[in-house]
Amino acid sequence: MSRDGRSNGFRIRRAVARPRWLAASFAMTAALAVATVAAPAMASASPASSRLAATVAGTPCGAGVVACVARGKSGFNGKAWFVRNGKVVRGPIDATTGGPGEDTPVGTFHVLSKDLHHASTETNNAKGQPSPMPYSVFFTKSGVAFHGGGALATRTAGCIRLANNDASYFFDNLKLGDTVQVVDGTGPAGDEGDSHDSGHKGGGGLLGGL
Repeated sequence: MSRDGRSNGFRIRRAVARPRWLAASFAMTAALAVATVAAPAMASASPASSRLAATVAGTPCGAGVVACVARGKSGFNGKAWFVRNGKVVRGPIDATTGGPGEDTPVGTFHVLSKDLHHASTETNNAKGQPSPMPYSVFFTKSGVAFHGGGALATRTAGCIRLANNDASYFFDNLKLGDTVQVVDGTGPAGDEGDSHDSGHKGGGGLLGGL
């Protein structure tokens, strides 16, 4: 074959190869474009998934809590849960919290003290005697506690009132250092250290004995 014939054959092969190369290039470019669009969508979905994964099922509180409280409107119709190993073992149960101006603080706390027969140093009963707060479990330095006594229809001065049988259960099963989280009934509260207890008057007064 002549030199010109070889040259013509080479040109023909190049002409055939070029469209294949271009098609592969276009396919690669399209794949990169799809990956670029998909990546932000995956990234935006990640925080939501994290929030769901960090919430104890059946409660509005984050993972790691032992006692969870959702404040009700103006202190009424609140709910509480007791959690062990990431699962609810008691609740939701009825809870009454502080009313306007004496709202139970929102945040993440730890059990500090327990007193089976505590009496309030802040409020009195109808007889003028210190209000009984049986089964008190304190979780703020200002005196906010879970406790029994009184009617659930009566708001507290900042504590969380439970029915006596529920308060007894919390008292028996909460341990010093256990995590308590109070939320506003709409979602997780702040992380550790984001509690809002500064200067709050809890109603329980001084912490009870261990």
